[in-house]
Amino acid sequence: MTARTERGVVPALDGLRGIAIVLVMLHHSTYYRPTSGIDAVIGDVLFFFWIGVDLFFVLSGFLITGILLDTRDGDRYFTNFYARRTLRIFPLYYLVLFVALVVLPEFPAVNAVLNGQDHQVALPAQWPYWSYLTNFAIADRGWVHWVDVGWSLAIEEQFYLVWPLVIWLCPPRRLAWLCTVIFVAEVFARSFARASEVPVLPLYVVTWFRLDGLMIGALLAVSLRSGIMPSLNRLAPFVVIAGIAGLIAVTIQGGHTWWWNRRMQQFGYSLIAVSAGAMLVSAISLPDNSRWSRILRTKWLRAFGRYSYCLYLIHLPVMRAVREYVFNPEDYTAMAPWIGQVSFYIAAATPAFALAWLSWRLFEAPILRLKARFPYSRVDRE
Repeated sequence: MTARTERGVVPALDGLRGIAIVLVMLHHSTYYRPTSGIDAVIGDVLFFFWIGVDLFFVLSGFLITGILLDTRDGDRYFTNFYARRTLRIFPLYYLVLFVALVVLPEFPAVNAVLNGQDHQVALPAQWPYWSYLTNFAIADRGWVHWVDVGWSLAIEEQFYLVWPLVIWLCPPRRLAWLCTVIFVAEVFARSFARASEVPVLPLYVVTWFRLDGLMIGALLAVSLRSGIMPSLNRLAPFVVIAGIAGLIAVTIQGGHTWWWNRRMQQFGYSLIAVSAGAMLVSAISLPDNSRWSRILRTKWLRAFGRYSYCLYLIHLPVMRAVREYVFNPEDYTAMAPWIGQVSFYIAAATPAFALAWLSWRLFEAPILRLKARFPYSRVDRE
């Protein structure tokens, strides 16, 4: 375990969060959809950036499992964990929900723009949003509102609800086996579901079909504490190369790079999780002067990582407002489509980043200081 990890500070992980949120924002902000030539290849890569959410899953599984393993035998194990998670997640999430579901409906024209609709749409049932069941609601009725981005937060929150009890009950030496069994079971579960003609949307948003990344992250947390991370680091480059090759094969077999690709749902989600896990291993293990570490430690990438929670929640309405009221990249499709598209990336990201920065300074950081009242008790087992 490196000194950086012992102190709980791994700057490169902020860089990984930064990569994850930048991928998600690029995916949602890409309006130019070419169908031929090199432009189509570039477009396929950009549309594939929905994988940023899967990188978040791996990071969450790694960090949360690590915290729980380190504090498993400490005082107030459950109380402190849930209190700290509540302080980090609930305030901003419920503030965004209040604005989205209570305030904005009072302004129908603006609300329609932010929802990506040409007209005002009926507000869906609100209770799934407030109870972190958004993913199950989406599986039933589809995407209808911009706060549906909370589907991935719902998966993580459901994971947080169950996983502390699992780790408390499961002997640490058996945890790796449990994670491995769950990870392998995911491939079979999704393959069986596709063969049984289960709709594609539940396979993307329902928790028990999307545990790959969380389990890979948990396995890496165990491997770090058991001392085998350096051995994994030697394999990481080959794992990434093999993962990319596998994803290319999955894309060719399924015909496209979107998340509903049949082969992607069967095998691709797991390949993404393993590849993201290899990236995390290198982020933890490589020295600070390595090229990968220097990339992850760049200030702008770490800044995106620090503000990624707010960016994830607000980037869609900000992007749609910019497109409607400031700059529409589709106006440039006939002349210089990529110039218009790249300009839109900047135009949409700038106000979103500014709002996220303000949220951190004025709202999130002051609340997070309350975590000091719920310190983790780490037990030294050496």
